[in-house]
Amino acid sequence: MSSRTFITGFGAFKDVPENPSSKLAETSERPHQVLEVAFCAVDEFLAELSPDTFDRLLMLGVASKRDRLTPELFARNMIGEGPDMRGHSKEGYIQQGAPLLLESTLWTPEVTAEIVAYDPRTKISMDAGDYLCNYLGYRAIQRFPSKRVGFLHVPSQENLPLSDQAESLNRILDILER
Repeated sequence: MSSRTFITGFGAFKDVPENPSSKLAETSERPHQVLEVAFCAVDEFLAELSPDTFDRLLMLGVASKRDRLTPELFARNMIGEGPDMRGHSKEGYIQQGAPLLLESTLWTPEVTAEIVAYDPRTKISMDAGDYLCNYLGYRAIQRFPSKRVGFLHVPSQENLPLSDQAESLNRILDILER
């Protein structure tokens, strides 16, 4: 069976009218879906995504204040107070009684070492935030425990041009798909 990578990005939200994660997903030349920045949209996507359709799930989202692409090593069982684009909030635990941290199954030590060694536009992160990116990462790792699942934050286009982000993403995909 050949390796298959499915990629997600997020649509516009708050002060991000053009989300680079959606553009990167759309131009990745891989199966992809752009998600609405809403908790129920994430839940619906994950419920409908068949594990038979992919080997790897790479989720992208923007972290506007960062200046590099950052593979997220963990997702936390916690959501902050900010509402999604539909006005819904889920402050507190994502799932009461579930583990506080879930480790990404995509970003192995070998993969992360190679990514940061060869691309100065990347940096490992252990904080996926407390909004939809973290929520998606946590729920996806829970939903697909036997798959390679990971979240990658990308910077705003003001902090790193989209062409540079695409180049780095392609390098990361080359490493992941070997």
